[in-house]
Amino acid sequence: MVVYPPRLREGLVRSRSMTTPPNQLRRVISLPGAVGVGLGSIIGTGAFVTLGLGASIAGPWLLLAIVIAGGLAVCNGLSSAQLAAVHPVSGGTYAYGTRFIHPWAGFTAGWVFLIAKSASCATAALGFGGLVSWMTGKPGDPTAITLAALGSLLVVTAAALAGINRSVRFNWGLLAVTGISLVTMIIAAAPSALGGFAAISWSSIDRAPISVPGVLEAAALAFVAFAGFARIATMGEEVREPRTTIPRAVVFTLLIAVLLYASVAFVALGVLGPANFAKLASEEAAPLMAVARAVNAPAVAWLLAAGSASALLAVQLNLIMGLSRVALAAGRERDLPRKLADIDRKGVPLVATQALALWITAIILIGSDQHAWSLAASAVLVYYAITNVAAMRVAEDRFIARWVHALGLAGCLGLSAFIEPRMIGSMLALLALGFLLRASCRRWQAQPPPGAAGSGANSSAGASGSVGSAG
Repeated sequence: MVVYPPRLREGLVRSRSMTTPPNQLRRVISLPGAVGVGLGSIIGTGAFVTLGLGASIAGPWLLLAIVIAGGLAVCNGLSSAQLAAVHPVSGGTYAYGTRFIHPWAGFTAGWVFLIAKSASCATAALGFGGLVSWMTGKPGDPTAITLAALGSLLVVTAAALAGINRSVRFNWGLLAVTGISLVTMIIAAAPSALGGFAAISWSSIDRAPISVPGVLEAAALAFVAFAGFARIATMGEEVREPRTTIPRAVVFTLLIAVLLYASVAFVALGVLGPANFAKLASEEAAPLMAVARAVNAPAVAWLLAAGSASALLAVQLNLIMGLSRVALAAGRERDLPRKLADIDRKGVPLVATQALALWITAIILIGSDQHAWSLAASAVLVYYAITNVAAMRVAEDRFIARWVHALGLAGCLGLSAFIEPRMIGSMLALLALGFLLRASCRRWQAQPPPGAAGSGANSSAGASGSVGSAG
């Protein structure tokens, strides 16, 4: 038996912990990278469109709705962090629900995530297409919108397939352009917004009374805009030291997002007024450019156009990466075709990424449903309800109090009461379709032999083991 000196022994242990087992993703995302993934997923359609939709029903109380949504997002983010620390694999709540509740609960979470976020990605691509058509002097041209949307999806898919390090760097570049554009607009419009906001009625919007249910519905819509923090946990298999990195990344990401969203909402409400802000968000999908025009800042309007384009690209990129990891996890467990679990030499889920790009292309060609955001809201609330229940069932290695999970669960259930019933009905119908698909996949795909690379048990165990050495 060879006895190694202490320092050499520590180096050997560290090198073994950094070795990536077969068919698993690489742990390369640091804290700045994780924050970038979260912000790139959040600061997109939420800042440029969703806040205007919330203004139509909450008026100046939109600021309170943002705080409510942000607080709920923190609770849910900490639940995701608790789960990612003890079970750091790809798939997010699909994997957590499967392990800590029941396989059907995990599949429910994963399926609603795939459906809702695929539609969201297509919506972001079409939003990019609409922006390009406006900038090229062809506003509303369906051919120009579709071609630009497909082009943007091709760019982000190529970035996602280039490897996680390159994807994270590209994401930070996009995020920098978006952040600079929004901060510039806030500074330029702040003087006008201060006077305008003071004149807004807190009781009605164009004589329509503002109600508590309306404010809570606005909070539900705003929560969807914050929900991008889940991408950090969904990619938990690729995060270094997940026990410490993921909680910090979630908190930093949401604090920055709440501050930025509240500032944008304050400026837009003050300059445009709630009714006009809401109208522009629903009709032109470019309300912030109207803010720049209203304060006579055409240069800021063009900067916002660039920021909006980069934000929509970043949203697509992070959705593609997050969706592919959920599909990979479902392929490992035979809930979807096992081929989706294949990982290439760059550490990228190649087949899952390509399959999702094709699926989102089909949605773009069909056209995005105008109610996609409400459907996404109902799906996201189901997803995080399951997240909180799973977090409550974690028995060992706890560092988040269970009351945080309970508060997050209560918030999800409470806000779900303010979602349109037909959207919940649509989600239930899609769930039934998913259950049929899962049953078919598990029937026609044989269970791999114990220890085979890519099997669900082996992948989970390997990833769980790696967290012990990484954390």
